[in-house]
Amino acid sequence: MTENGNTKTKKKEPLSIMWLLPIFVAIAVVPLVTIIHVYDCGLESNQWFSIGGKLYDFFLYYKAFILRLIGVIILFSMAYLMPFEEHDFLKQKKSIAPTVAVGIFGIISLLSALLADNKITAFFGGYEQFEGWFILLAYVLCFYFSFGYIRTVRLIKLLLDVLLVGAMLIGILGTFQAFGMDWIQSDWAKPIITSELMGKTDLSKFNIKLNFGKGMSYVTLYNPNYVGSYVSLVLPMIIYIVIRGEKLIRRLAAVVCSILLIITLVASRSLTGVLGLMVGLILCAVLLFPFMKKLKPVLIGGLVLTTVGIAAIVIAQPAFLSKLMSGHEEYSIESMVCEDDHIDIVTSKAQSLRLSLAKESLTHTGWSVANRPEDLITLKDGDKDVSFWVDPSTGEATINEEGYYPLKFSLESRELSGNTLATYLEEYERYTGLQREISVSSDEEYEEPTSIDLLHVTDWTFDWTFTVINGKLMIYNDFGRIDELSDIEKSGFEGSYYFASRRGYIWSRTIPMLTDHLLVGVGADHFVFAFPNDDYVGKRYMGYDTQTITKPHNMYFQIWVQDGLPALIAFLLLYIFFIVRTVIMCFGKHRPSVGRGIDHMSFVVAVAVSVTGYLVVGLANDSTITVAPIYWVLLGAGYAAEAVATDQR
Repeated sequence: MTENGNTKTKKKEPLSIMWLLPIFVAIAVVPLVTIIHVYDCGLESNQWFSIGGKLYDFFLYYKAFILRLIGVIILFSMAYLMPFEEHDFLKQKKSIAPTVAVGIFGIISLLSALLADNKITAFFGGYEQFEGWFILLAYVLCFYFSFGYIRTVRLIKLLLDVLLVGAMLIGILGTFQAFGMDWIQSDWAKPIITSELMGKTDLSKFNIKLNFGKGMSYVTLYNPNYVGSYVSLVLPMIIYIVIRGEKLIRRLAAVVCSILLIITLVASRSLTGVLGLMVGLILCAVLLFPFMKKLKPVLIGGLVLTTVGIAAIVIAQPAFLSKLMSGHEEYSIESMVCEDDHIDIVTSKAQSLRLSLAKESLTHTGWSVANRPEDLITLKDGDKDVSFWVDPSTGEATINEEGYYPLKFSLESRELSGNTLATYLEEYERYTGLQREISVSSDEEYEEPTSIDLLHVTDWTFDWTFTVINGKLMIYNDFGRIDELSDIEKSGFEGSYYFASRRGYIWSRTIPMLTDHLLVGVGADHFVFAFPNDDYVGKRYMGYDTQTITKPHNMYFQIWVQDGLPALIAFLLLYIFFIVRTVIMCFGKHRPSVGRGIDHMSFVVAVAVSVTGYLVVGLANDSTITVAPIYWVLLGAGYAAEAVATDQR
């Protein structure tokens, strides 16, 4: 109260920029972090993974470390700020829907992580992902903080400026890569990237070589596919600065950044990035339709810029669109299953062959030398004998009966030595229970084998190798490990496994898993354990025989399998609520007026275009710590701007 009795209104203090530093680091610094990390991935206990050796990560581990730190800082910041009335956004009615949606996402994903087989991986992340539950929590906190506190035009402009700086650096590095100058192999970058190894190894002899072709942009985002995710998410916001920015220098910088990002997208060859931008452009036209008279220059400018970018991609990459259906579908074996002394083979002609071995010949080592194929192998299609011819010079048997693929069978005794022998002996112990050590009570010394008996099954291109352990046929895989060959469940994409750069194959093996996770998932970063990486037949035909499938290349399958269907529904509802509010804001009877420059109304539209493009790319890409933080921050800021714009009506 003042001296004369009048009430004095307390003016709310604007939020200090200091509180937003973690958000700025998440959207501008984290995508750029590239430091090598040496680690054990913990997958060696699985037969479909190689044994021994350290793994090197360049792009993910330290991004995850910083994001977890950001999550902790935001958590304490919100705990400090929320008791103040002017910052208590959760009590607002418009906060209920997004709060419930993001809360369900966090809780269900937490429950999935708690029930996961490997708790360390589920919470801290693992091989080729490092997106554990603590990272998901950091996403949720980034969303909440942006939603609660980025509510003024001043802070929106600052957010855009920080995003512009980060995008400019990404565009510069990507453009250098596009023209064959890979920054990661340069002398100036090496000390930064290898900082973890300083004092541990001779860095002069440490060469960095990645498997991406010259002229392909991957920047600091781990994979060229994620360039598509990044550009589809960030480019609409940069174009928004070009169109609505109030200072010439900022708009010119945004123009340069847009060009660099388009060049980077071209060089990444990410078709889904282009599709995301196209869908975003369509949504932009729809949302701005009520303002067509006032914003015609905006629509024309955005349309021209996007059209130029798409045209540049098509011109620069004539075969770009052919990636959607690349490869061939010619294979002879649909599946193989080992059952004791026989292998059941289903051909792509739906023929069911049974290759049986004479069991009495397999009770001792050396059966591959003591027998010829015609003495050891019988081949049947149901009750019918299938004949084969044996080449006397090579001992290789070939099916020579009309109507059958000319599959081949051969025997081999392979000498083993060094690491290969050591791996085999470990596998032998695993399945027989026999120990290599000499028993104290035994009068006879244990004699280690130095060779392995093998059966080869070959079509015109590929070879599968089998051996016998304890009288049972088992596959001897490319890692020198022995595994059972079981039937692999699959659904959909028959004849289209090469769809979208072999995603058809991965999705066909992922779809059967979905019904197992209607409530909870296998846990964050656990897709690698759920996927049938022991599909030795399918993976070989697809060229994945020595690779480990760690992700489904579909963000929605990824969330469903790892976090459960309710978490996926909550994730989608969070977006749907925002888009519905944006449409109502644009088409409502009392819609806000559009001013000049950057304002809440136009920012909401820009965010809607941005996050929509990102989610379209998610149909063929996964969530990744290299890009996802930007999505959650922008979506939270978009919700906040929509709430303010609606209140201003």
